[in-house]
Amino acid sequence: MAINTGKIKEIALDAGADQVGIVSAEPLHYMKERLEKRKNENRVTPFEESNPALRLSPHHLLKGSRSIITIAVPYAAPVHPGPHITEEPAGLVARCARGLDYHDLAEELCRRIIEKLQTELSRAFEYRIFCDRSPLLERELVRKSGLGLIGENCTLINPEYGSYTALGTILLDLDLEPDQPENSLCRQCGRCRQACPTGALVEPYVINPYLCLSYLTQASGVFPRSLRPRLGRQIYGCDICQDSCPHNSGVRSSAIPEAAFAFFPAEPLLLPLLRITQKEYRTTINLTSAGWRGKTTLQRNAIIALGNIEDPAATHPLSVLLENDSRTVIRAHAAWALGRIATKKALFALEKSHQKDPEVNVREEAGLALEDNL
Repeated sequence: MAINTGKIKEIALDAGADQVGIVSAEPLHYMKERLEKRKNENRVTPFEESNPALRLSPHHLLKGSRSIITIAVPYAAPVHPGPHITEEPAGLVARCARGLDYHDLAEELCRRIIEKLQTELSRAFEYRIFCDRSPLLERELVRKSGLGLIGENCTLINPEYGSYTALGTILLDLDLEPDQPENSLCRQCGRCRQACPTGALVEPYVINPYLCLSYLTQASGVFPRSLRPRLGRQIYGCDICQDSCPHNSGVRSSAIPEAAFAFFPAEPLLLPLLRITQKEYRTTINLTSAGWRGKTTLQRNAIIALGNIEDPAATHPLSVLLENDSRTVIRAHAAWALGRIATKKALFALEKSHQKDPEVNVREEAGLALEDNL
């Protein structure tokens, strides 16, 4: 006999979760065609599992799995900071990366649910916990469990917290009574697609991740030159499509203190970020969901933001990076940013780099920056 849904939710609520659903662990075969379409259109990123079988069937992750408990954890208050209190150039960090790493918050909540479930049940059971780190189609499982609808921007929209949530799944070999799926649609107003600065939302419910600023801020290496101006002052993630969504108007704020405490400010000063030490990084940014990406990629993004802000105050620190930094990717993007600022000192630094940098791609970036200012 299946364990009653109400009992499971009572246990989860007692553990601290208020958005809990249950879904069968049967494979999502109906999603196979969509996965194949994404693959054929080259919309699969290196961050994703490329094997469709692993994405569709929980049984590859837990043999004998019968049910999945899903949770939606609000990761931050869905508000932006107030007016600038300083004239220094500042970046912008997406809500998901401002507080304590949402992976840790969701996983800890799942562990508490499991501990209470083990206490309540008289039989042993197998389980596995995943929070944004499994190959499964997590958003579809959460939708099927009744915790929200899928928006045109491909986010899971929870009725209480909007799309500002982290999702978690607990695979179990227990037979639990499932919830009814959420079958309603988003308002289909198209505001998210209209707001996207790169056109990444190519059509309703279809996203090209290689145009998505959220993905691009996390991908290492060279940031596409044509898209750098579109980044604005974002240095990690992007909330633009979510900010434009009417479903996110008036949603509840997170009651989790760890989610709201800013280990990574919403608007971090950019120049100090260029010289942040490893110790400073470890005790601040590394505690957030942005920490996994490492200093170099975030500093690359900060350099692009400085180029977009075009503050002459950035000329000297960027010139120092261009001349002295050992990282090719940092020097290359510093050259681009100096070309955008285009002070006399910036152009002088570019001339020197164009002639003397040991890496051809840095010399090319410096040359292109100089050409842009002819």
